[in-house]
Amino acid sequence: MAESAEDHTAKPDKKTKKTLSIEQKIHIINAVESGKKKSDIAAKYDIQMNTLSNIMKNKDKVLEAHESFKFDPKRKRLRTAFYKDLEEALIKWYRLSRGLKRHVSGPLLRLKANEFAQKLGHEDFTCSNGWIDRFKARYGLVFRLQSPVASTDPAADWYLNVLPNYLNDFPASNVFNTKETGLFYHMLPSNTVAFKGETCPIGRLSRERITVMVGANLDGSEKLPLLVIGKHKTPHCFRSVTSLPVVYEANHAALMTADLFEKWMRSLDERFQKQKRKVVFFVDPSPAHPELKNLKAIELIFFPSSLVASFTAMKHGVIRSLKIKYRRRLIKRFVDCMVVSKEFTLSLLDAVELLHMCWRNVSSQTIVSSYKEAGFKLQNEVNVYRETCVDNGTDLREHAMAAGVQFPGDLSLEEFAALDDDLLTCHGDTPRATESTLGETDTVAADDDDEGHGPPGSEMCIPSKADAVAAFDIVRRFLRSQRITESDNNSLADIENCIQSV
Repeated sequence: MAESAEDHTAKPDKKTKKTLSIEQKIHIINAVESGKKKSDIAAKYDIQMNTLSNIMKNKDKVLEAHESFKFDPKRKRLRTAFYKDLEEALIKWYRLSRGLKRHVSGPLLRLKANEFAQKLGHEDFTCSNGWIDRFKARYGLVFRLQSPVASTDPAADWYLNVLPNYLNDFPASNVFNTKETGLFYHMLPSNTVAFKGETCPIGRLSRERITVMVGANLDGSEKLPLLVIGKHKTPHCFRSVTSLPVVYEANHAALMTADLFEKWMRSLDERFQKQKRKVVFFVDPSPAHPELKNLKAIELIFFPSSLVASFTAMKHGVIRSLKIKYRRRLIKRFVDCMVVSKEFTLSLLDAVELLHMCWRNVSSQTIVSSYKEAGFKLQNEVNVYRETCVDNGTDLREHAMAAGVQFPGDLSLEEFAALDDDLLTCHGDTPRATESTLGETDTVAADDDDEGHGPPGSEMCIPSKADAVAAFDIVRRFLRSQRITESDNNSLADIENCIQSV
């Protein structure tokens, strides 16, 4: 049967429900309570009568939201956060900070959210970008760029308002700083005239240089494995080696690059994830230190470029201590060779082993002192000292000179250790003339005929396990004839267990 014409008559559209802001709802409540007709009020705001009834039914919630300043008046929904106490604490802190004319940035707001969550016992809280965005929307917060004249002293602002928030949010054991340093690893005092002033990363002395990344935490309880960057991916002296005491990378200029930095940071991020730790890393701004996304355990913080010279904790004593220890051992190795009329050789592998040993001997007190001098203030002040490393510098100098090591002029051990402090260490700091060679990280040479600094065929041969056991027995008998400490005895046991377990 044919459908009637009435069946095709268009029905009027259902009126769309209108959503009002908190401010509009307050006006409606005031109008109703003042005695105005509800139908007139509904018509004025273009809402249905049942919508007006719902507003009056929930007027207590609307009034509470308005009077307590919990929500932006322009906001239309009263949905509260799951962590209500956390949001209340955070918005109070924000308004107090703004009242004191303190600049509050997004990262700083995130830090305070994490801090309040920890204090309130919300261990499952994650301060994601989405959470921050929803929080800002609920309270009508908008962050804008500050005027350049907002702070007359950026350094004071950083130390007083930014750094303390990070130090309060992370325990000292989870606060790290890292820094690169250049090292002429084969340089003896008699070579210093040739080395002094050398800055070109690919000049005639480039085969003698490496870059070393040093890192440790604020309380000195954890030193990161050294990252050593050389020129060659597989030097001759590495051919029989399957494990190193450091992390080794390579490119033609032996400099830090953005790719190497990212690779290293992501490996550390995996390490801290396995330890179920959240850590913060302070690094200096550099083209070789890019901002990294999706780090799960590490929060990467770049301090202001104006503070590079004074802020980097590793430069205040730690790198200095490491270099002095390394140069002292290098001289001693040379002297020992001279005493037994043996040719002095030092391969990159030897240098790596020496660096690792010296890094182990940099004291936690030196690290803590370095952080303190860089402006990091520990909550629980401890007595620290600066390790001078020059107690027997004069004796070492005289001993070395007696064996034929020439110290030009009045060169001290400290000056000797500091001669390569100004070496370029990062890709972005390199003069234009050398930049073209730095993009060749993936095509670095596999071999280096000069890397061993010894006669042809001097690359390391792999001894058998029996050879290792016999050699260790000789070392142990020698040490037993000396006065050694309990720590030395434990180290001997560790080495023996290591040999037997292979």
